[in-house]
Amino acid sequence: MVDFIVGRQSLKLKNRVGIVTGAGGGIGRAIAQAFIEEGARVAALDINLDSLLSLEQEVGARSSQLMICASDATALESIRDTVDLVMSKWGQIDILVNNVGGGIGTHSDSTLVDEGWDATVALNLTGCFCFIQAVADPMRRQKYGRVVNISSSGGRYRSNTGAANIAYAAAKGGVLQLTRTVAHALGRDGITVNAIAPGLVMTQAGRKEYEMLAPALRERVLRETPLGYFCEPSEIASIAVFLASSDASYVTGATILANGGWCTS
Repeated sequence: MVDFIVGRQSLKLKNRVGIVTGAGGGIGRAIAQAFIEEGARVAALDINLDSLLSLEQEVGARSSQLMICASDATALESIRDTVDLVMSKWGQIDILVNNVGGGIGTHSDSTLVDEGWDATVALNLTGCFCFIQAVADPMRRQKYGRVVNISSSGGRYRSNTGAANIAYAAAKGGVLQLTRTVAHALGRDGITVNAIAPGLVMTQAGRKEYEMLAPALRERVLRETPLGYFCEPSEIASIAVFLASSDASYVTGATILANGGWCTS
């Protein structure tokens, strides 16, 4: 039976508590907002406090559902302190969204370089593992948890924009394998672990990357995307809501490709 509240389906994340990393902008911001709209209480993490304060203003009347934390997702002590803070405030952690990430250093697929390797792997992969490690115990105790890792289609396929950051691709590929292995390890504890692998998303950074491409390459990238447009952050947020909700209760170890079908071209 489907319950209805004020003409819509009941809130998918009511009474849940989630942590969203990299929540100051782009995909993470959209996920934090979507979770709050679905009834969750959200700890929004970002290294940029100003972006979190802006998010708090946008949330407005629902700010009681939001806790902002200026946190470094690559520092283990900061990660543990954040988890302790959420537990002390709300007494539970039901959802973790590992969203923070990005490429650091030279974009090159023709020359092997080490510029930015350690920092990129730490930001995209090591921090992801450390956050899962930090929330595993509270999730085990309550026999419930949802982990959603934001990877990239670039972690499975070669970039279709012609700009490949080897460290970024390797780290995001690592996130996909981490998702599968941790899903296996935590399944009997009632914890599901899944990944989303977006293609080009029209965040501020994604739009800038696209606009920097040569006109002919921009045309080709769009032509090779069967749906004919590029993803908006809200579309990734909708997938995250699904994976964090009871609708995905029997889904674990999976990767959802959200790239408009360009991997089929």
